[in-house]
Amino acid sequence: MPETAYKTALIVGAGSGLSASLARLFAKTGLKVALAARRAANLATLAQETGATVSGPLYSDALSKPDGPAPDYISMLRYNTSWFVRAMRAG
Repeated sequence: MPETAYKTALIVGAGSGLSASLARLFAKTGLKVALAARRAANLATLAQETGATVSGPLYSDALSKPDGPAPDYISMLRYNTSWFVRAMRAG
């Protein structure tokens, strides 16, 4: 993989397939990796293997409960964006 000016790779919608392969590749080349997904708890093994930080849970096609962090679409966008920013800062 060619050298890059980027320091962190943020993989949104991370899972066990292509995104996991990319996380391994990016970590191997020295990039810090941040993973984000609706089911962030499922990423623990990949995070341990790659040294990635895990963000989430994210909300996409479903909102949280009314008293949760994403009860409406504007709140969902703010909530998800705050996780992306934290993930990039952690890297």
